[in-house]
Amino acid sequence: MKQKLTVEQRQLLSQNQISSLELLGLCNCELSRYMENEYMENPLLEQTNAGTESYTQEEYQAWYHSNYFSPLKNTQEFYEEDSGRRDQALDTSDTKSIYTCIYEQLELDRYSDKQLKIIDFLIQSLDSNGFMDLEVPEIARLTGVNGQIIQRCLRDLKRLEPKGIFSKNLAECLLIQTEILGLDDENLNYIISHHLADISQGKISSITRALNISSAQARRYAALISTLNPRPLQGFGESKKQYIIPDVMVTMDPDGKWNIEINDNWCGNYQLNDYYLRMMAEAKEPELFEYFKKKLERARFLIHAVEQRRKTIIQITNAILEEQDEFFRYSGKLNPCTMTQMSEKLSVSISTISRAVKDKYLQFPAGCILMKNLFSAPVPTSEGSLINSDGIKQLIRQLVDEENKEKPYSDSKLAELLREKGYGLSRRVISKYREEIGISGSFERKIKNDINKGAS
Repeated sequence: MKQKLTVEQRQLLSQNQISSLELLGLCNCELSRYMENEYMENPLLEQTNAGTESYTQEEYQAWYHSNYFSPLKNTQEFYEEDSGRRDQALDTSDTKSIYTCIYEQLELDRYSDKQLKIIDFLIQSLDSNGFMDLEVPEIARLTGVNGQIIQRCLRDLKRLEPKGIFSKNLAECLLIQTEILGLDDENLNYIISHHLADISQGKISSITRALNISSAQARRYAALISTLNPRPLQGFGESKKQYIIPDVMVTMDPDGKWNIEINDNWCGNYQLNDYYLRMMAEAKEPELFEYFKKKLERARFLIHAVEQRRKTIIQITNAILEEQDEFFRYSGKLNPCTMTQMSEKLSVSISTISRAVKDKYLQFPAGCILMKNLFSAPVPTSEGSLINSDGIKQLIRQLVDEENKEKPYSDSKLAELLREKGYGLSRRVISKYREEIGISGSFERKIKNDINKGAS
């Protein structure tokens, strides 16, 4: 045994930096609720010019029908994908908040303040399905907390209701549920880990060959898996109906210049309260002065963070408009552009880009689009040019529409046809894109065609 000194550099985010990133990841509605809660607790924070108008569903539909009568040729797929969310209310069940649900199940006395902060951070990192794709080392880097503490908190959280919450992916979510239910079956665990895609496509034979079991037994496993919950937080939310409100509004001047506006005027502005500032200056009791000092620091930070959030979103939106000028200006196709490329262009981290566009909608003269959909991975062609994944999906849809319905194209055949057009993609990638646009496999398409012929 011996002692050794080492020198290393570590980048740790302060609590204010973490809070700034959290604010950046909030949409305008969430930011409004967040600031209202802060306003209720902080006397140094004063709300001014609180907006009374909001973009209701009817008002947005009136705008939509008066400014956009028919989908643009090359952007129609975005509106088809989001039409349900744009024109219809999002129904959510009358349940408690996720924070209340989690904390009511925990024995809070068992956790230190540091562990409770980690638990709060993990809850905020959940996506709408209840999954959390952050790795422990990344969480440790963001929070500056030891990885063992994070793992211990995660282990406890994964045992809570709804079953499967805080999983990294669907397979882990289902495995956690089977463990909690006491379903200790190696075949079942193997199917969940390796054959979920086969179950979704009805390929029971793949499972029977892999495990050497009967078709009846494989179907029983599939039926059992169908009883599990693939989305732990589905339907978990407030009792009120929710409507989409654009977070960023883009308009064009007569001279063709874009104007970008953050749609948060209705949220109200915040400033320091002069009355309590004077009270703080006149305070003689050390405890009262210390109380006001902490609240003042918090208020100043929030005001600065909200303003910085506006600047960051505008900067990223401006870069998106430059990158996708043909799409926004001429209804052209989206250029391949990843968040990594955008982060290099703006010299910011990928995390900043991801949080800035998370769950945010951009309204422009042709409609409203989820900002995340403006990013897509490039697919190289034999000619050396690039096309994004949406372009490939459009080609797949076109090939399927033109196929012989008696002999539908398999994924291998689709890959071969695309290869002839200069797009070298594997059968696996083709299958993934086909499923994402809601096209069934060749076997299912043939059965559907036979049923339609028999009905006619």
